[in-house]
Amino acid sequence: MSKSITARISAGVFTALVFASAPAAADDPALVTLSAGVFDLVSHRTQEFEGRVEYRHGQGFFETDGVFRGFKPMVGIMGNTAEAVFGYAGLAAPLAFDGGRWEFVPSGGVGAYHEGNGIFLGGTFEFHVGLSASYAISPNSRLGVAVYHISNAKTHRKNPGVNSLLLQWSWAFN
Repeated sequence: MSKSITARISAGVFTALVFASAPAAADDPALVTLSAGVFDLVSHRTQEFEGRVEYRHGQGFFETDGVFRGFKPMVGIMGNTAEAVFGYAGLAAPLAFDGGRWEFVPSGGVGAYHEGNGIFLGGTFEFHVGLSASYAISPNSRLGVAVYHISNAKTHRKNPGVNSLLLQWSWAFN
């Protein structure tokens, strides 16, 4: 079986496991996050404007009442002004500080990338990792910044990878 087919099957199995498993009960709300900023921060070519929409489930796995809030399933889509699109799914691991006012969230997942008129990242199958920091500006709203990296981790011959720097606004709901 070719690397490309194996990678696509692995991504499908991972996504199915993330969303088919029954999450444990949690007090955390679900979040919808809108992000905007710079795509290809360390520029391969012309930097582009990027927008994202992401949904993070309120319930997760291995949850605690402490700083570590558990692994939360997430799904998102990114688009930029070069008509590139990236849809992804994965897990976020929120860390809450100061009574939940501050939140730091490492995340990772897999997805499908279409280059549009933008940067060729080696293929469709890509990995996604990120780190965000946000502050609760109201009981149901957060404002923050995030850094994301998209790369195929050398599953394709070409692997330039791209980084994004974004402002984020999140809305919590149950």
